[in-house]
Amino acid sequence: MERRTFLKSGSLLCASGVLPVSAFAANASTFTFSEQDTQRVDASTLDKLGLTAPKMSVQAPSGEQITLTLKPSVSRRYGDLLYVYFEMGKEIAVFDIDGNQQGAITLPDGVGLVGDFAIEPSQQLVYLIEHGHHHITVASFYGEKLGQIGEFGIDVVEQLNGPKSITLDADGHLHILEMGTYSIKVFNNNGAFLYSYGQTRFTKQPVYKSLDGTQHVVVSGGLLGDRKWIFRKEVRKLTALN
Repeated sequence: MERRTFLKSGSLLCASGVLPVSAFAANASTFTFSEQDTQRVDASTLDKLGLTAPKMSVQAPSGEQITLTLKPSVSRRYGDLLYVYFEMGKEIAVFDIDGNQQGAITLPDGVGLVGDFAIEPSQQLVYLIEHGHHHITVASFYGEKLGQIGEFGIDVVEQLNGPKSITLDADGHLHILEMGTYSIKVFNNNGAFLYSYGQTRFTKQPVYKSLDGTQHVVVSGGLLGDRKWIFRKEVRKLTALN
C-alpha cells in the first residue's frame, strides 16, 4: 500500500511543472527554469527552505553518545521535487518546493558514500556514483540494485577511471565526468558506451567539476568554480559560456 501511494504522489508532483523562479532565484543559472528540468541546488538555498535534516547517533572516543545533524552532500531539483543526499546517509530524501518531505529513495544494501547521483523520474530510477568506485550503480526508488554501468580500466574507451559527476540528457543518455581522463563519457540507458567529449589536444585541459542539465548539458568548473561550458550535441563538443 505504501508503494502505490508513493508512486501516485511522485508522478503527480513531477508532472505539475517547474519551480517558480522566486523559489530558487539564489541559484539561477544561464538557462531559464523552463528550459532545464533539473538544476543543482546550493546549501544556502536549502537553508532558506528550512529542510529537516536527518540525525545520526555516534559514540565519541570518551564513550559518550553524540547526536549529529547530517549535512546535505548532493542536492538536485527535478521538476518541482528536490532530491537531497545527506552525508553518510542510506537514502535520498525527497522534498517539495516548500521544503516538506514527500518520501525517500532507499539506497541498495552495500552502497557506500554517494559522491553524486542522477534521477530518472518517469522510470523511477537513480544512478549513483560511490566514492572509491569506478562504475555507476543503477537502482530503483525502492532500494533494488538493477545493475551497473562501466567498470574500472584505462585500456578501452568504455572503461571508467574516477567518475565524479553525472547527469541524464533529454534522450536518456548518461553523461559521466571522468577525472582520470578529464573527459565526459556518454552511455545509453542499457549501459552501452556511445562517445566521449571534453578533451583538448592543443591547449591546457580545462578544470571540470560537475555536470547538470537535461535539454542542455552544462559543465561547470574552472580554478575558481566560475566557468561554464555547454555541450553541443550536433558536433559533440563543448563551447565556453564565459
